[in-house]
This record gives sequence, structure tokens and C-alpha cells, in this order.
Amino acid sequence: MVRLMRTARVARGKQPQALQWAKEIVEWMKAKHSAQASTYMDAFGDYLTIRWFIEAESLAALEQGLDKIAADQEYWQKAGKAADLFIEGSITDTVMRSP
Repeated sequence: MVRLMRTARVARGKQPQALQWAKEIVEWMKAKHSAQASTYMDAFGDYLTIRWFIEAESLAALEQGLDKIAADQEYWQKAGKAADLFIEGSITDTVMRSP
């Protein structure tokens, strides 16, 4: 099992909109691409950080799923709506695997 974690810091004053968008994009990925996706917001520490998780059986399956999403023009339309919701340069991806 592998897990992708995407992390992004919310822009000042954009927390309600960023949370709504984060929930909507996860629901869209689940409905349209059958992604095992979820989203969380840090509760302590850097509390304006949102994290998305996508789980897959293998690195190959994760890559295939991400390629499908990246090829979907609807995804890019939705992503464009989030351009001002997150701090530029704050988005990072981490891929983890279970031992």
C-alpha cells in the first residue's frame, strides 16, 4: 500500500474557501476517478495547513491514477479556481509506503 500526501498552506483570509475547495476536489476525485482520497486540516501547530491523501495498492497504481486525473480537463478547471487559496510555493508532495 502506498499513500500520497499533498500539503498546502492556506493563504491569509482564505480558510473557509480553501476548506470548501479541498472537500469538493476530494469528492470529485472519488466520484469521477474512484480515488481513495481524503483531506484533513492540521488542528495544532501549523493550523492553516491542508493535507490531501490518496491511497493505492502500489506505486504503479498510484501513478496510473494520478495520470488519469492529470489528463482530465475538468480537474484543471477545478484546480484553477484554487489559484488564490494557497500560498505560492507551499505545496509539497510526499509518497509513503507501508513496510
